Amino acid sequence: MKQLIDLEHWNRKEHFKFFSSFDDPFFGITTLVDFTDIYKRSKEEKKSFFLYSVHYLLKCVNETKAFKLRIENEQVVLYDFIHVSLTIGREDGTFGFVFFEYDANLDVFIQNAEKEIERVKNGNGLSFSENTGRPDLIRYSALPWFAFSEMKHAVSFGKGDSVPRISTGKLVQEDEKYLLPISILAHHALMDGRNMAELIEKLGIKKKINII
Repeated sequence: MKQLIDLEHWNRKEHFKFFSSFDDPFFGITTLVDFTDIYKRSKEEKKSFFLYSVHYLLKCVNETKAFKLRIENEQVVLYDFIHVSLTIGREDGTFGFVFFEYDANLDVFIQNAEKEIERVKNGNGLSFSENTGRPDLIRYSALPWFAFSEMKHAVSFGKGDSVPRISTGKLVQEDEKYLLPISILAHHALMDGRNMAELIEKLGIKKKINII
C-alpha cells in the first residue's frame, strides 16, 4: 500500500522541483558502521550473517520515512513497507537478482529468502521475476571480497528511477569491533544528508563519511 504526498503542502516542495530537474539527481555517501552486535547475534542464534544483516538493514530502512518515498508519474508516494532486490552469486561466476519481501519476523524472512536464493542459484542469466523491478524496494548488493571507502552505483535515472541503492563490503575486525563498509545512493529530490545520517545512526555507530 502507498499514499500520495500532497506536493503543494509538502515542506520539500521546492527541493523536490529543484533536484528533479538535475541530469543526475542522485547523491551518495560511503561510511563504516559498527555491526558488532549484529554479527555476534547472528553467530549466537546460528543464523546466516548475510541474511541476518539484510533483515536488520531492511528493518532500519522501514523505520526511516525518507527511504520509503518514491517518485511515480511526477508525483511523490510513501510506501507502507519497503522490500529488497539484491544480487546472488553462482558457482559459475554469474549472478542473478532475487526479491526478499520484508517480514518483521526474522525466521519467516529467512525462510522465504532461502527459497529465492535457491531459485536463482538453480537458474541462469539475470533471473528477473515480476518482483525484482518493483519500486517499493531498495536495490542492494554485497561485496564480501574487500572493504571499500568509496562506491559508484549504476543508476537508470534517465528512466525516472528513484529507488535507493545500498551496498556493503567485507566485514572488518578492528580490535573487538566488527565494522561494515556501506554505500548509500539516493535521489536528492526525496531526501538530504540528514536523512542518510538518520539511517546510519539506526544501523550503527558512524565512523567515517565520504561524499561522492
